Amino acid sequence: MNVLRTTSRWASFACALLLACDPRSTPSGQTADSQTNWLRTCEIDNDCKAADASALSLTCICGVCSRTCQTSATCGEAGVSCVQSDEAGSLAQCVGAQPAGLGLCLPECKEGGCDEGQLCAAGVCTPLTAPGPEVTVKMELAHQTLVGFGASIAYSDAQIADHPQRARLLDAVFKDLGLDVLRLRNRYVDSKDVSKTGELIAASTASLGHPPILFLTSWTPPLALKANSLLACKGNAGCTLSKTPEGSFDYAGFAQYWRDSLDAYAEVGVKPDYIGIQNNPNWMPNEGDVFEACKFLPVEGSAIASIGGKDTAVDYPGLAEAQKAVVEALASLSPRPKLLAPETSGSANIIDYVGALDLANVDAYAHHLFGSDPTESDPGGLAAGLETLPSEAKRPVFVTEMEADGFGTALSLHHATVDADAAVFLQNALTSPPTGPGINAQALLSVDDTTFTAQDPYHAIRHFAHSTAPGWTRVSATTSLPDLLVSAWAAPSQDALTVILINAGGSELRFQLGLPELSGTSSEITRSVFSGAERSASLGQFTADRVLQLPPRSVMTVALEAP
Repeated sequence: MNVLRTTSRWASFACALLLACDPRSTPSGQTADSQTNWLRTCEIDNDCKAADASALSLTCICGVCSRTCQTSATCGEAGVSCVQSDEAGSLAQCVGAQPAGLGLCLPECKEGGCDEGQLCAAGVCTPLTAPGPEVTVKMELAHQTLVGFGASIAYSDAQIADHPQRARLLDAVFKDLGLDVLRLRNRYVDSKDVSKTGELIAASTASLGHPPILFLTSWTPPLALKANSLLACKGNAGCTLSKTPEGSFDYAGFAQYWRDSLDAYAEVGVKPDYIGIQNNPNWMPNEGDVFEACKFLPVEGSAIASIGGKDTAVDYPGLAEAQKAVVEALASLSPRPKLLAPETSGSANIIDYVGALDLANVDAYAHHLFGSDPTESDPGGLAAGLETLPSEAKRPVFVTEMEADGFGTALSLHHATVDADAAVFLQNALTSPPTGPGINAQALLSVDDTTFTAQDPYHAIRHFAHSTAPGWTRVSATTSLPDLLVSAWAAPSQDALTVILINAGGSELRFQLGLPELSGTSSEITRSVFSGAERSASLGQFTADRVLQLPPRSVMTVALEAP
């Protein structure tokens, strides 16, 4: 086993990577062929004029001398191919954007690589670029340990379990995307038959090679335990726990519901690693919305609610009392699932709930990020709030729900893991129908009756999840570029390292990586340009002298691993 040594450079690799070129930063005159001027860097078409009048006429396209094409015969030279404008080679050459025309003439990477002064990116050769500012990774400065990245399957258990391409769909989730965690809605509330969930988890285990980490959360108690006798609520002050005939909140009934649920799931082979006893305990749907919910205060008491247009004091149960009852009901389970709390809709009031709970029975602080701006660091001030807790009250932080567009998801992932030290990040929805009233472009996959398609958030979370795993540790990664967001994760054995870089600004960024040295390392670079057409594009291997380039609203992952 090779061990990472903290130095400022990497050993050379046999194959090189270039992500794009910038004519303003590359020495002029570089060329793959002195007669044709292929790949000479340029700013205007005149820069591509050949010294030999009989040579092919080239124009300046995406910063290099080339020509548009329909077929490789159009390019007129051996070893130069017509790369279609939507293929990885053209997108890489044009920094994630799709060039005009059907295709772009580009030299192919030869078996030994490219000519001097060039690099191989996405199967085609492209010029070197000049040095840029450095991003520094320090392995010795460690932060939180990763539990996993994942997504929620709240209402789509049967949809996925019965899908005709279920095996391929689950491979896309676990093998390609790299998720480790599935979050389930407690279906026992409306169906005692949870066999479809059991079937889905068995298939997920087969795809992943081991059981996924499972979270189980209750969206609402069953009808008999709701004050308004409704699972779904809309601005109803009675959207909370029912009371016993004696007038006390039915915590015992709520606890028994949880015990019965876990027994039913265990019968079909589903044993959650973590449970959240109530999703969004601080939240109630607006009058115009209809969602499953059940409101709890941190401790039992009263709060003002609007009833008939008037502010009225309403009694509500306490999450602390409910948690105590559930813990007692589950005491005989072995092992008992770990408890998440409080799973509030945002991070602003998590401290209010945490301060009321018996922390001896809380294994992780879980919350959502709704109502926050993905561009904000430390959304909702969570990190600052948790810093006020005494050391004995520290717990891992899990973000168990959030959704945004592709680039917003990438920003949320960065700020949650770097600013709030989150050890878990779960996208709110794994799947969505591609059309109709339930469409959700912020889900990871759109799914219909016959097929499925990866959406932009899929590619965003892939940059974090594909080349990391539970047990990896976030390590120090810094840069002097204010718009460049960077994080880095190291394997427990320190023989693998993944660096994720995001351009949060409006201008293209160029930089180098100052990384620990890993002898004999294999590497992979991927990039998604959400302002362009490139998604999870494989752009070759990394070398220490590479200048990496990121257009605005784009994400790059550099993954390195010892053999």
